[in-house]
Amino acid sequence: SPAFGFSFDATSVRTQVSSVNNVITQYFNALTNGELDPSTMIDEFNTALEAAGLNDIIAEKQAQLDAWVAAQQS
Repeated sequence: SPAFGFSFDATSVRTQVSSVNNVITQYFNALTNGELDPSTMIDEFNTALEAAGLNDIIAEKQAQLDAWVAAQQS
């Protein structure tokens, strides 16, 4: 993998990581154990993840990875 050796620093998105983890705690076990209907709850779960800042985390990680890859090629 071209990302071998990359390490993500989540400091700048610490709040979003905490919020996303809270959403996962709220939904994940109930979804995987069949307590919630996935046909209706997956969309709600995804919406809650996005509202908690999942896209911010993804963007930050991608930016760090892009910078790391560029530095490796120098």
